[in-house]
Amino acid sequence: MKKSVAAVALLGLSACAKPYVGTPYTAPAAPVTSVAIVDDTLPEDAVAYEAASTMGNFGLIGGLIDAGVQASRRDRVNEALDSVNHTPEANFESYLVSALAQSGIAAVMLAGPDREKRELLSDYPDAPQGTQALVDFNVTAYGYVNAGNQNWRPTVSAEVKMVDALTGKTLMENRIVYNGVDAQAGVVTIAANPAYVFENREDMITQPERLAAGIDDALRRVADTAVRLMR
Repeated sequence: MKKSVAAVALLGLSACAKPYVGTPYTAPAAPVTSVAIVDDTLPEDAVAYEAASTMGNFGLIGGLIDAGVQASRRDRVNEALDSVNHTPEANFESYLVSALAQSGIAAVMLAGPDREKRELLSDYPDAPQGTQALVDFNVTAYGYVNAGNQNWRPTVSAEVKMVDALTGKTLMENRIVYNGVDAQAGVVTIAANPAYVFENREDMITQPERLAAGIDDALRRVADTAVRLMR
């Protein structure tokens, strides 16, 4: 898994930006019952980002201090997750395979090189014989966000594309944001689960199991939403 230095910027895109236009699912002649999911679905580290934090409003020095605070918080959160052996990518891929199975679609993971950037692929590895479609699922950021003097809640930003394995035609493409800071118009949005709320950093890092459970819950909801878009 590759680190993404721009992960925070991908949590949500400004509502002032041009609306996103996805590609709704177009069913092929034969119903899709088998897919291969491209590997490397998540970045390496979780984010822990406070939007519109106070120190960031005090010019260059304040911005540098703020960046240090943000990085320190992110590191502590990832250390807490590591302490409980959290495996978000494996968990997410398991949720996705399970959600597809519940919709009557058999799925296998397609091994390949890590993404050079956190973006959808332009070329795909060969799929096993009999595979009807490829699923390119790119989670650009996951973790926790505080949207300006509020509690900390899980967040996920992702893009998903489904491609016909024979023709290369795009069958579906969309973006999904779970509890984004400022989601772009046209993006599929999911509200945060109120069961996973933390007051501050100490509250997060002293409850690592619950911290991990909040991320897993968000990833599961993103997987379920994506599969519903494949119909």
